Amino acid sequence: MRILVFGAGPLGSLKATRLHEAGHDVSLLARGQRLADLREHGVVVHEQGADRVDVAHVPVVETFEADDDYDLVLIVMGEHQFTGILDTLAENEHVQTVCFMGNAVNGPEEMVRVLGNERVMLGFPYPGGKRDGHVVCVLPIDEQNEYTIPIGEADGTIRPRTREVAAVLSDMRGYDVEIRTDMDEWLKYHVALLISGLAPALYAADTEMRRLGETRDLLVLSVRATKEALRGLREAGYSPSPRVVRGFEYVPEPVCVWAIGWLMRTEYAKISIEGHTRAGREEMTHLFDGLVSIVEGGGGTTDAMDRLAPYFDPDTSPYPEGRRDIPMKWGGVIAPALGVGALAVALRRLRSKPTATPPVEGEYGTVQYEVVGPEDATPVVFTHGFALDRGTWREQVATLSESYRVLSWDLPGCGDSAESSDPARFDVASQSLLDVLDEQGVDRAVLVGQSMGSLLSQYVAYHHPDRVRALVHVGGFPLYGGVSDHTIKLMGLHVWALKRMPERLLCDLFGRFVARSPEARAYARRASARTGKENMVSLERALLGDLGDGIPEPTEHPQLVVVGEEEHFWLRKKAREWDETLLDSEYETVPDAGHLVNHDNPTVFNEILSSFLESLD
Repeated sequence: MRILVFGAGPLGSLKATRLHEAGHDVSLLARGQRLADLREHGVVVHEQGADRVDVAHVPVVETFEADDDYDLVLIVMGEHQFTGILDTLAENEHVQTVCFMGNAVNGPEEMVRVLGNERVMLGFPYPGGKRDGHVVCVLPIDEQNEYTIPIGEADGTIRPRTREVAAVLSDMRGYDVEIRTDMDEWLKYHVALLISGLAPALYAADTEMRRLGETRDLLVLSVRATKEALRGLREAGYSPSPRVVRGFEYVPEPVCVWAIGWLMRTEYAKISIEGHTRAGREEMTHLFDGLVSIVEGGGGTTDAMDRLAPYFDPDTSPYPEGRRDIPMKWGGVIAPALGVGALAVALRRLRSKPTATPPVEGEYGTVQYEVVGPEDATPVVFTHGFALDRGTWREQVATLSESYRVLSWDLPGCGDSAESSDPARFDVASQSLLDVLDEQGVDRAVLVGQSMGSLLSQYVAYHHPDRVRALVHVGGFPLYGGVSDHTIKLMGLHVWALKRMPERLLCDLFGRFVARSPEARAYARRASARTGKENMVSLERALLGDLGDGIPEPTEHPQLVVVGEEEHFWLRKKAREWDETLLDSEYETVPDAGHLVNHDNPTVFNEILSSFLESLD
């Protein structure tokens, strides 16, 4: 593959070296003194603790022209830099894949606007590093303890080119690659962890790790600012990514202060944090300002961040060394020992491993699906609700895929299937699901359905009982005798209202109706917007027909009925009555959750679901 690495800093130089070593046709773009150094010395890399340096003579270019032809361009630089080269990239129409790999907080919208969604990918290049003259200094990289590079599409889908780019980057010695469907959120939370508190506190300590580690007030402010940023992102509708970062909010403040003080004394911090912070004040300021805007826009507080913000200005006098005037808080104590471990993972953000088995994306006819997990494990099929997509089940897929064969799919007319298929009645949709199961060699599966997905699961279980092992209903109600003729007529008025409602308002109201938490509501708005108003109207018309037909009798499979404590009263009442009529069922409620139970409170829901699946085994 012909690759251009755009950005010859420590991480860009390292990636170019590793790709060149793997046999790819790589060029490294550099300018000014860096260009002269590369031409004279080559790429010189010194790994921490090593007695020698590695030298790679990677071809160097100093321009990117409109007629240059590369299969892949890696933009290895921060957001404050790559936004300035978008027009240059857009002038070249030969390059079809541009992967932006660097700190970013403002989302991919501007890249997509200029280059188009089909050309943009996102990623992050581990590990940290700094430049010492013409030598690139980085943390150790070895094949026994690989770094995992996260990459993903701007819109969260997984395409053949996504896997192709992942395979190329996996060729680099010492690296593995994780394909993610939430790279924008991942990047935002990465900035929140390292930039909201740690970077300005380090500037306040005159960019000296030792001084920061010995000034407790700065450590306290750093911890509080980080928690403000994490909480603010959630309140603005961004789901924690990776999930472990959520644990930082609950670790006692003194434990966080101790952990960061310890981190400041490590060589890891010296190379990856101090060096980058010292050389990247402009980048850090840009990221911090963007993060504050998001937090404030979501109604979050920024008290600690505001106290640290002036230290981004190099003319601000350093904070008095060793000061300990700010009292620490012990609130939110939950399992401190576990909290320390979670904090260490969240801070270091290194060498995180992807799931044991990478997901496989498939297409059968016009239906899109994804399957992951051991091939010989119990199959579990996830079906989303009205107007949503398989992203509904992201947390469940990540949790179960080590022990179960997990399949999630987009119903006809929804998600990735929205443009290639029209919404369908249950008879057609159920046959599509059975075709997918046949394609994957699955005879019997546990069907997990949310709302409308629960109704479809019941339809499949009644008409094809030998293909179903058990049923899990999330915010569901019975397809057998569940809705009266009068209610169906009233729902017909709802279809009339949908047709006349502005699409943006429709998606916003839909998000508020189905979900309780800000991040779940934001997901529901995005997913329904992908499905589109026209498909939503057609989908509800089809649903009314299926509700009218129903099924002649309830199914007799083992069943689990899960309802959110904040679910709409009618649905809560109907679910409880339904459970009492089933022959073999369990009934569970989830706190702090509405209709979209599994997305509002995934932690509790995952525990309930895992327990039920284990009981089947």
